[in-house]
Amino acid sequence: MPEPKALYNTVILEPRLDYADQQFEFAYALSVLTHMPEDLQQPWMSELWRILRPGGYLLITTQGDEFLCKLTATERAHYGAGRIVVRYGQAAGSNLCSVYHPEPYVRQRLQGRFSMILSRPRGAVGNGNQDIYLLRKPQ
Repeated sequence: MPEPKALYNTVILEPRLDYADQQFEFAYALSVLTHMPEDLQQPWMSELWRILRPGGYLLITTQGDEFLCKLTATERAHYGAGRIVVRYGQAAGSNLCSVYHPEPYVRQRLQGRFSMILSRPRGAVGNGNQDIYLLRKPQ
């Protein structure tokens, strides 16, 4: 059996990766959605869905409860109500744009058609203690 190839892609803001439909069994977006306003996140989740085979896995990280101390009182209230908080959305794709995802938002909106396999708050230890989610495309 041939060794699996690792392919890396520099992320652009508008989704359309140069890969065939259902090409991969595994994809990841580490600290990607954390720098992308809400209107770009669903198109990217759909693009990742497109390139994954049925039964394929997607690993994503988000800024969750670990980052509450960075939010204003108003932002914490929005976050606590299960809503995404976006700072400097006009700087999408840069570190200036900072997005915070409460777990209910990930489960109800972001994961879309994927199944949630694993959720680990602060689980991405080497990535600023971001929350980590393992999603799976149904077979």
